Amino acid sequence: MERLLKLNRLMPRWKVLESRSRFLMFVLEGTTESFVRVLLRIMTEEVPTIAIHEVVIETNSSFLSDSFLAQRLRFIPLTSDLANLMYYSTECPNCNGRGYCHLCSVEFRLSAKCVAGDVTSKDLVTSNPSVLPFDFFDPTGTAIVKLKPGEELTLKAIARKGIGKDHIKWSPLAATSAKYFCPSDIRINEELMETLTLEQKKQWVASYPTDLFQVDPQTQKVVLCRPGNGYHNMPLNPEARGVIEVFEKKDTFVFTVETTGALKASQLLMNALAILKRKLLSFRVLEDHFLDHDLAGIDKLDSEN
Repeated sequence: MERLLKLNRLMPRWKVLESRSRFLMFVLEGTTESFVRVLLRIMTEEVPTIAIHEVVIETNSSFLSDSFLAQRLRFIPLTSDLANLMYYSTECPNCNGRGYCHLCSVEFRLSAKCVAGDVTSKDLVTSNPSVLPFDFFDPTGTAIVKLKPGEELTLKAIARKGIGKDHIKWSPLAATSAKYFCPSDIRINEELMETLTLEQKKQWVASYPTDLFQVDPQTQKVVLCRPGNGYHNMPLNPEARGVIEVFEKKDTFVFTVETTGALKASQLLMNALAILKRKLLSFRVLEDHFLDHDLAGIDKLDSEN
């Protein structure tokens, strides 16, 4: 309890290093690895998305089995901006938990017969224009099946709200995409470095990843490639001991996140932080309850004595 409540008092600072639709790199400063692991777990398992859950194959004369087609459909990410506004199917008051109304589900239809190209996610017709396959507006879409002359496929699919803890199809993170590291503060020992010849300096620089060091063409000194960045994932090379000093920033973490396309990376982070905030508030309420209970017990003992 004490460890979890301590998280609420840690106010990490964060800033974005790189942001694209499905990719985000950001820095958390002034926090602990426990906090970072909790945040990662929430992003993976607890941020809700929308995914196809039930598939009814009406006609299938393709070479793929019904179960294989259903599995493919379940793993096509759907845009999930409305997930927070939907009910979980088992909790929907509008349909008494049956999971077939517009408040807790989205229906997709697919009807294809002897098409020239592949049947793709672009052929899915949705009952809610806000919930689409993530690549619906891409030129190709996600391939579902290729039909030969005379073959036909018609089906109905029901998408519902869920979380990655229940099934991986609801996880908004691309597989193994989320990772973090403690950046390193690197200091070059200029005196020792100057004892090396130019060729030795070049060999030394080449022994590290290309984005860490370079030889300045004018001064012929070894310098950091991005000295102002400060967020280096530095491999600890025993042979470099003395030439450089590496200090790991134990309270700073560089996070990279890539989503499946169900949510924008920035939205995933915001949703995860909102969930974490609710958890911390619930622990604070629980702490207050226990404190009130303990104080009441102490007062009772004092009065009896």
